[in-house]
Amino acid sequence: MPYARRDTITWQPGMYYHIYNRGAHRMPIFREPKNYAFVLQRIEQYARNLQIAVIACCLMPNHDHLLVRQDGDSPAGLLPQRVFNSDTNDL
Repeated sequence: MPYARRDTITWQPGMYYHIYNRGAHRMPIFREPKNYAFVLQRIEQYARNLQIAVIACCLMPNHDHLLVRQDGDSPAGLLPQRVFNSDTNDL
């Protein structure tokens, strides 16, 4: 499973990736139970659209971890960008 800086990863179909995000200055990104539900829904929808299989997911108050498999040609690194970008409206 690749573990490298995002700019050095070669995204390939069939490969597994550990993707994680942390709140700026370790501040919370999830403040209420409904925040977790909202993000889980977005993960499910974008993963389906991008042909990414979510193997495991762990959401914590100030960070999250995803273990994913890239099944299509869309880079797995797009998943957190789409999920956590509030300007994205293309579900």
